This record gives sequence, structure tokens and C-alpha cells, in this order.
Amino acid sequence: MSHRSSISDCPAATPATAARTAVRPILTRACAVIAACAMLAGTAACGASPSNTASTSESTSASPSASESSASSSSDETASASQSASASAAVASSTCAASSLSATLTQGDGGGAGSSYPYLVLTNTGSADCTVYGYPGVSLRAGGQQIGAAAERDDSVTPTTITLKPGDSAHSQLRITNAGAFDESACGPTQADEILVYPPDQTDSLSITTGDYTGCSVADTPIMTVRALEPGDGAQ
Repeated sequence: MSHRSSISDCPAATPATAARTAVRPILTRACAVIAACAMLAGTAACGASPSNTASTSESTSASPSASESSASSSSDETASASQSASASAAVASSTCAASSLSATLTQGDGGGAGSSYPYLVLTNTGSADCTVYGYPGVSLRAGGQQIGAAAERDDSVTPTTITLKPGDSAHSQLRITNAGAFDESACGPTQADEILVYPPDQTDSLSITTGDYTGCSVADTPIMTVRALEPGDGAQ
């Protein structure tokens, strides 16, 4: 009696229970697979980050190269500008200063037809080579005042750079019209006592004392012309 009662108290295994029991191991394996996939996916995602980081690092490291290139270009431009400035300064320093020149007037080509054609001669009295280029500024003066207009340029001679060693000269032909060739009221004839000369590119002047020429006191009367400087003193 006791044995039968014990057997009847145990629940009978039903088909549903057996099915759940059989499915459980399958679900366990599936979960394990899913977990493994998740871990792999996480690893892959983590693996992508170093690649991006490296790319960013490489890109960042490229920036100094661009900066260096820009700095190099800027340095080259600065050096070029400095060289140009030095070259310009060298040219400017080689120009004959008025203080290193003397001015004289020679007979030149003499005179005729109411005009005279003396040569203005500039001589290097300094101790170093220097250069002159172009037209001197020339005017007649009386009592410290300019008489008549300053010399107009005569372009029959092409300007050239002339190097003057110490003692060398350059000359420019002048044409000075006789004041008597003008109507007296348009000229106002006045005896000149000096010729004022500005060497090319200079603001300081040189003076030549002379009593050989009569100028016009009327300021805009064109009584003189001047040619560009030529090598030598013009002596034949």
C-alpha cells in the first residue's frame, strides 16, 4: 500500500515538459553563439577606432609640412626682397654725389646763329668710382637769383650710364641763346654772373662763375637747352 501511494504522488511526464527539456540545450547554445557574435562585433568596432585615430594623426602630422612650406616660401620672398633692396642701395650708393664732382664750362662747339654751344664738364674729384646718368639741371643766375627758364632737355643724345673713375669726366653740350635774339620786352636782358648746375639725381648744386652770358629776367623765356651727359670732357 505504501509503495503504490508513493508512485501515484509523482507527476507524470507530459509531452510539453519533454519538449521544453529538449529545447533548453539548443537555446543555451544559441545564446552562447549570439554572445560570441556580440563580442566579435564589439571587437571589430573597437578595431576601427585605432584606424581612424591613425588617419587623424597622419593628417595632423601633415600640417607642419604645409606650415614649413609656407614659412619657406615666405622666407624666400623676404630674401628676394632683401636682395633687391640691397641691389637698389648699391646702385644708389654708386651714383656720383654733387660733393664728389666739380663743374666747369668749356668752349665746346663755339657759337653761331645767335647761340653759343659750350660744354658743361663734370669731373669725379672723389676717391672712388661713381656713375652719372642722364641730364644735369642747368640755369643762369644773377645776384643769387635765377634769370630766365631753366635749360630744356635736348633729346638728340641717348642717355647712358657713365662710370667715372677718380679724375674722369663726362660732358653735356649746352645751347645758350643770345638774349638779343628775343624781343626786349619778352626777355628783359640781364647779365648773368653764374651758372647753377644740379648733377643728375642730386639735390645739391654746383656753381660756375661766368660773365660771358646774358640771360632773360622773364622767368618763362626758354634761353637754354641741355643734352644728356656723354663720356669724356668733349675735347678733340
